[in-house]
Amino acid sequence: MARGRPDPWTWAPSIMATNAQAPMFVRVMGLPVRLSLYVLLCLLLMTVDARFDVLHQVRAGLTAVLHPLQNQLARPFRYLQEAFEFFRVHGELLREVHRLQAERRELLLKLQDRELLQAENAHLRTLLDLDAPPGYRAIAVEIVQTLANPFARKVVVNRGSRHGVSPGWPVVDAYGLVGQVTRVYPFSSEVSLITSPEQDVPVQVLRNGLRLLVSGEGQDRLLQVRFLDMHADLQTGDILVTSGLDGHYPAGIPVARVLVTEPPRHSPFARALCLPLAGVGKQRQLVILQRMPDGIQAPEARP
Repeated sequence: MARGRPDPWTWAPSIMATNAQAPMFVRVMGLPVRLSLYVLLCLLLMTVDARFDVLHQVRAGLTAVLHPLQNQLARPFRYLQEAFEFFRVHGELLREVHRLQAERRELLLKLQDRELLQAENAHLRTLLDLDAPPGYRAIAVEIVQTLANPFARKVVVNRGSRHGVSPGWPVVDAYGLVGQVTRVYPFSSEVSLITSPEQDVPVQVLRNGLRLLVSGEGQDRLLQVRFLDMHADLQTGDILVTSGLDGHYPAGIPVARVLVTEPPRHSPFARALCLPLAGVGKQRQLVILQRMPDGIQAPEARP
């Protein structure tokens, strides 16, 4: 016999002995039967528990044991829920911020309009209280356009020849002289402001009656007195009013206040710089003074 190979006759009795001890027919319970038994057992336990509450302690113990595990398993879902809630709230807050910003812009515009209306109402009330000089009638006008001319300061008002306006009439506001009507159209008029370089206004010093000539400088806040005698009695702070000697401007309308007097430099004449008293370049509502013919009484001013 070859080395290493077992003898078949030696193994045969052991195999026969093993097969003799195992049963010949083995009956195993099938899966449907076991499932049915488990279902019946569960129903039985549920019935007993519902009737006698015998598994309360078991449930409490299982809940206490499984509670940490449930918390750990539920934590990712809570994180996701919190993240979704954060993004939802963040989106709502952004929409609310945008809405509030839009409302704020609208309120600011309304506030600006309200402040503008209040200022205009206050100015109109002042114009209504303005008394026209004797022999003149007040015609209320509004500036509708500013002419873009760098060499002249002119505006257009909403009254013309159809409303009885004529060239040469003075234009004032509640504080003083603003300009003069220089050109008239059917439904509008052109007004040259006293700050225009080609405008000269005969004035006199309210303090001592000294007669001067005020000219424009092309700036809304500056006038000048040219060819001033170096010995003239003109001081800083003096008020200049119209003299009424030119036949266009009635006497006594405030024109300017002296800011500074400059001594002669390259000419034998001094110069004085003045600040207009009227709201030149500020107000939109003005008054045109219409000269009434002799013997006709001027009516009351109307807005």
